[in-house]
Amino acid sequence: MIITAMASMKLFVHILRRYISVAITLFYSLIWCLFDNFDYPILIKLADTFLSLYFLIFCDLRPITVDLNDGETTLHFWISGHRKIHRPNLLMLHGYGGNSKWQFIHQVSDLSKSFNLFIPDLVFFGKSYSRNTDRSVEFQARSIVGGLKRLGCGDGDLSVYSISYGGFVAYRIAKIWPEMIEKLVIVSSGVGFTQQQKMTEMKKHGGDVSEILVPSNPRDLRLLVRVSMNTGIRFIDWVPDFILSQFIAVMYETNRQELVDLAKNLLEREEEPEFFAISQKTLIVWGDKDNVFPLEHGRRLQRHLPNSSLEVLKEIGHGVNIEAPTTLNNLIISFVLGAP
Repeated sequence: MIITAMASMKLFVHILRRYISVAITLFYSLIWCLFDNFDYPILIKLADTFLSLYFLIFCDLRPITVDLNDGETTLHFWISGHRKIHRPNLLMLHGYGGNSKWQFIHQVSDLSKSFNLFIPDLVFFGKSYSRNTDRSVEFQARSIVGGLKRLGCGDGDLSVYSISYGGFVAYRIAKIWPEMIEKLVIVSSGVGFTQQQKMTEMKKHGGDVSEILVPSNPRDLRLLVRVSMNTGIRFIDWVPDFILSQFIAVMYETNRQELVDLAKNLLEREEEPEFFAISQKTLIVWGDKDNVFPLEHGRRLQRHLPNSSLEVLKEIGHGVNIEAPTTLNNLIISFVLGAP
């Protein structure tokens, strides 16, 4: 009876601390919304706060900030609050289009029930930052690996799910640190593109690539959504400009130049010929209506990876994580938890 009472008390204290944390977070956000200047992006900041609470309460994820050994880089992660030994570790790497919370909002609830999750904001996205001037994919990969090791993850017990820009980073990790990665999921990513192929695809949509990937006004953001999605895009025409402007202010303004530089480095760099040489079992997922990296490139990637399979989703565009999150989750769970 005494042991049961003590266990109940520990559970009560844990729940109480969780809800006190929620209350403090809400109070902090409301104070800033009420007393900051009129240009403060109130609606998006509040939405971002509620996303944090959703991650915290319903997905059992907690935020953690990691300072890397280089003395220049800070990474922000969402990680499982209670890691379970019987669950595999899953690293989730986002693309352009906001921080990790906004991109994985439709997936974390289901995936958190099957995996110990590690969800970083890539450097210069969200709350991650560096004073380093390197804007290469290798730097992103090196930073993620450094952060994982600081968190005690990186002994070959890790699978990676990556989308778009995150796919470049995941592929680089799998190549340089093959001992860390067991399985790899690549979704809608132009891995292996030549410089010319990258520029050709992006120029199809008109304008400078930085205006598409790092929008500065509502018109650019609407273009990004239309390019990225095939279904459910009519809503973007009904969202008022002031809300889109607030989203841009929260997601892009703090590190705008760094994000532009990352995009330019990615697009202007020529991949080395041996880029495809990785040995990990790989699942490639592509929408057949992808207007950023067309399906033919997904098929080409699959042909170059002997230990890979390709899943094509009908009537889905580039934003598979937004358009078909349940289907994508099922594919990830089945692949990672399946036979080695």
